[in-house]
Amino acid sequence: MSLYDQFNAKLEAVMNTPELKKRIIYTLLMFLVARIGTLIPVPGVDLDRLASMVNNNSVLGFINMFSGGAFQRVSIFALGVMPYINASIVMSLLAVIIPKLDEIQKEGESGRSKMTQWTRYLTIVIGFIQAFGVTMWLQSMGLVMTPGFMFVLTTVITVTAGTVFLMWVGEQISIKGIGNGISLIIFLNVIARMPSGVIQTIQTMQGNKFLIPVLIAVGASALLTVAGIVIFQLAQRRIPIHYVGRGFQGKGNAANSSFLPVKLNSAGVMPVIFASVIMMIPSLLVNSLPSTMPYYALLNRMLGRNHPVYLILYAALVIFFSFFYTAMMFDPEKIADNLKQGGGTIPGIRPGNETVEYLEKVITRITWGGAVFLAAIAVLPAFIFTAAGLPVFFGGTGIIIVVGVALDTVQQINAHLVMKEYKGFI
Repeated sequence: MSLYDQFNAKLEAVMNTPELKKRIIYTLLMFLVARIGTLIPVPGVDLDRLASMVNNNSVLGFINMFSGGAFQRVSIFALGVMPYINASIVMSLLAVIIPKLDEIQKEGESGRSKMTQWTRYLTIVIGFIQAFGVTMWLQSMGLVMTPGFMFVLTTVITVTAGTVFLMWVGEQISIKGIGNGISLIIFLNVIARMPSGVIQTIQTMQGNKFLIPVLIAVGASALLTVAGIVIFQLAQRRIPIHYVGRGFQGKGNAANSSFLPVKLNSAGVMPVIFASVIMMIPSLLVNSLPSTMPYYALLNRMLGRNHPVYLILYAALVIFFSFFYTAMMFDPEKIADNLKQGGGTIPGIRPGNETVEYLEKVITRITWGGAVFLAAIAVLPAFIFTAAGLPVFFGGTGIIIVVGVALDTVQQINAHLVMKEYKGFI
């Protein structure tokens, strides 16, 4: 059976699973709602001048990519889900710093519900602050046709409400659709901006005699990058586990072998998303300062998305959040305790503290490899494009998000198919 026939067979299996079909249709309808919102602008803004500024500023262009083009239209979804991501980062850090929050987080479903509710409230606060900042920046740039208190009030309320609604859409996708709703909204926004990025690259290079070879080289590099990310996202370290005793297969005291799969990249695409959002903050602060301020030009240049200083800081944040998010997802003490209670042991490793230390050593080692690879994919395209004198309208960050979220969604579809006794896509 050819690959095309296999794909058609799996697609038919999806369509023949009523619950999965309903979830996919619901997700697509929510996608439509999210895209329609990016086309509804806030009145009173010179959109042509703003679009020109966004196209000529790498930081604004990056924000525009995360919002799916909503920022340059100052639509009701102008902030995208960035306030929610900021709130999630703050709550995650607070859970590490404040033991009481960590205890609440570990209380099970009730604890997670409390943390989610507090994240929502914090999203509203951050969204209001960011909406106010964007509104004041629009006025300071002379992009508002009728500036004043009423414009500020209506715009801040509208944009904040749009962020809250988009957060609700993401949560509904997670509950009633397929995949992680917030990640899928970011995925949708990045995908929506990629065609325009390609067009801008071609327009900028018009007249260049090496245009065709460059486009072929970029396309081939993109395919290799996608293949590398897929391999990297699916890679696992399998730790052998031996089970001994009653309730397991085997005769007498013979052991039944199994594996504990540990993903090379346990954090998924979240480190890239978190690092991208964090790096927007200093860039926006510098852009909001008066251009006559001392060292303004130097700071503005250093925090540009193609500058080595920005890329090094960005890579460092990706590595940091890889370890941070992995520590949240992977608990060696809990795994060691579960193994001990189930009669499982790692060959050559004693149960208890020695198993915990071994698991910590393994996860630290493979996380270093995964974090460095993730950081390299995120920043190398920008280094290469800049060194070759090519415009950087899209790069590793967008590719990582698109491929990572797509793989996660496919794996969730596979899980639904397996439950219905179908084989998955992969």
